[in-house]
Amino acid sequence: MSDWEQQVADIKKSLDEIKTEVKENRSAIQSLKQELATGKGSIKAVMWIGGAVGALWTVMKIMKIG
Repeated sequence: MSDWEQQVADIKKSLDEIKTEVKENRSAIQSLKQELATGKGSIKAVMWIGGAVGALWTVMKIMKIG
């Protein structure tokens, strides 16, 4: 095998490895996006619950029920 044929074979091998790594990175990014979306949803839910409890507590204190 000549020198340029070996170089072409090495380049092809490198490109295949890069393609594999890009696929792995793409799947990792997708899973991170899903985790981020789940985290945002959880934070919103906690904020709503905290707001409702805070409002209820305030109303109870104003009416001197608690």
